[in-house]
Amino acid sequence: MVRIAVVLDSSGLLYSLDLRGHAGTSPKGENPACAAITLLVRSVARLTASGTGWSVEGNAPEPGNLSLVVKRRPSDTDEWLGGVTDTLLQALADISTEFPEAVSVSIEEKNNGS
Repeated sequence: MVRIAVVLDSSGLLYSLDLRGHAGTSPKGENPACAAITLLVRSVARLTASGTGWSVEGNAPEPGNLSLVVKRRPSDTDEWLGGVTDTLLQALADISTEFPEAVSVSIEEKNNGS
């Protein structure tokens, strides 16, 4: 099972993402849930990391292990990041509805002091 923890900032925008595990025992390339999760999370990580003026930390040291933290971003990116966040959350909800045995998603809001 893939466990995904999403943390939103106080405005409901993506602050961090942590992915651990695999979505089943199928051979590589034969698990649609795993493929969907992998493409979605990699795309979000690459989009946020490529932004001018953004400071993003993250790593993917091995398959089934990815983390991302948005440390700093321009103040005029709320609307853009809101769209990315909404798309991420909707896609994760869709995948977990379609493949409930393959993915577990938790969503938390970051406290101002943490």
